Amino acid sequence: MIIFALFKGIRMMNYIKLLRIPNLFFIAGIQLLMHYCVVVPLTEVCGIAPSMSPLQLILLIVATVFIAAGGYIINDYFDMRIDEINNPDTRIVGKYLSRKETLSFYTVITVMGILAGAILCYFARSLTYVFIFLMVVGLLWFYSSSYKRQLIVGNLVVSVLMAMVPFVVALFEMRFLLLEYMPSEELRVEQMLVNSSIIRWIGGFSLFVFCWTFIREVIKDMKDEAGDREMECHTIPVVWGVGKSKIIISLLIVMALGVGAYFVFGVIPLEGSLTWRFFLSGIVIPAIVLLYLIYKAEDKEDYRWGAHVAKAIMIIGTLYSVVVWYLL
Repeated sequence: MIIFALFKGIRMMNYIKLLRIPNLFFIAGIQLLMHYCVVVPLTEVCGIAPSMSPLQLILLIVATVFIAAGGYIINDYFDMRIDEINNPDTRIVGKYLSRKETLSFYTVITVMGILAGAILCYFARSLTYVFIFLMVVGLLWFYSSSYKRQLIVGNLVVSVLMAMVPFVVALFEMRFLLLEYMPSEELRVEQMLVNSSIIRWIGGFSLFVFCWTFIREVIKDMKDEAGDREMECHTIPVVWGVGKSKIIISLLIVMALGVGAYFVFGVIPLEGSLTWRFFLSGIVIPAIVLLYLIYKAEDKEDYRWGAHVAKAIMIIGTLYSVVVWYLL
């Protein structure tokens, strides 16, 4: 019995490893920050209450997290042969779990996510919004099976999907605000003003996430170049070489800093010096460190560290929402 229980425990751990739990916490954290640190203060400034209930927010997070988890699972399913080359020590599919078991696990997790999204859409009185979740599921499948092997297309798809994580909060917040204040013409005006603010603020965070996800994906492609080349994947490093890829990443980092500065100081400025101090210490300085790491990178471990720094910048950037909450 003890041996059987130990065996079951080990198998359960393999299933859990497929889920990328830290990434799922990051996704849930982004949506919580967007709601409580951006939407709630913006609605309070305009004198109206946020319309999304805690239950509805939980449904949104569950739908997003479970669908994202399904994406990680199906990615490992299709990347089994690539992982034999790039990550032989950490791969799960084909080593500890069969492809059939992996596909069944993907189906269960993804269906649960779609069901949570469908219930949320029922509360939002719009079954059309269900297609958002179905579209994401489809993109994740085709990204893993095909798009990620195409030049730039795969990087763009995963970047757009990550940008949707905060933006879907704005979509449902605005939908529930519309339902809440539709009967009152006076409050409709306030609701429209809030919607405009929500789009500008959360749109800025979504663009930030898009830019740094794209940068991180290109760095990861450089780390995995050997396996991608073996499997004839047309990633930027495979097609254009490592040297040109470093130049591309450097340009992308500079562009991301420029776009971030434009939004923070031009489109959605806040009074005081806290914003520029946060931007300088939390985004600009780590970005300079990343530029140096990429310039000096020579092996997989160097690029792994570069990907970690890019992700850290993304996390720090989303935490700017706490500054927004404080200043508003």
